[in-house]
Amino acid sequence: MVHRSADSRLLANLISHEKEYTNQLQSLLNLSHASFNSLSAYAASSPPPASQVILAVAGSLSNVDNALRVYAAAVEEWTKYLKELKDLEDEVGNVMRDREILVTRLLKASKSTPKPSSNRDSLMFSSSPPASSSTLSLKSNEDPSTTYASTSFFSALSPGPTSANKKLQTAQAELQACEAHLAKKELELDGKRSSAIRDGLRIRFRALGQCGWRWSEIGKEVEVVLGFGEQGSAYYLVVSRLIVMHFSLYATNI
Repeated sequence: MVHRSADSRLLANLISHEKEYTNQLQSLLNLSHASFNSLSAYAASSPPPASQVILAVAGSLSNVDNALRVYAAAVEEWTKYLKELKDLEDEVGNVMRDREILVTRLLKASKSTPKPSSNRDSLMFSSSPPASSSTLSLKSNEDPSTTYASTSFFSALSPGPTSANKKLQTAQAELQACEAHLAKKELELDGKRSSAIRDGLRIRFRALGQCGWRWSEIGKEVEVVLGFGEQGSAYYLVVSRLIVMHFSLYATNI
């Protein structure tokens, strides 16, 4: 598997702007709620039938806010998918950094492994002349402890192949385990990326379509209330004219 470096800066930038967009939607809903309260308070001070129509329109505006609130929640859900994706990308990035460390450790271990003795060295030892009888007699007269000490001294100078090989084997095992873990996480990341884009965007745009449809229906309902729709009655037409006259007189007094 080809490992691809994870750079989550663009994803972090997207998450940041989506969070800001969600905050702005929430601020808009708060302002809209304040506007709804002001319109309802104004309807209470208006004479009928204008007050009835204003209250009906105010209720429609409340339904508009409810539809927008559903869409804002869908945007927040989409942002949640992106956050989970970034967390997994960061985890894969950490594993890849661990892999680089283990590769470096394996290189050091492979360089420190002692090389096997060459054929030339073995021939030199094998071609050495046999010890003379005098030499043997001298060796026989030597103190055994002195001979052991000399052997131990030269064995301490020679490198220990067992320890070096053990380090090499440990480094290889650690790297293989890291590679297996990385492959598993990369596969999980591919699936998470696909599901986040597919499911997150589906939730967001489905809510957007429902919000737009609801707004269109509310607009038609208000047109009927005001007498401008296809089902508008003469009663609502008169009421709407009274509303226009009322606001005209209010503007003149100001």
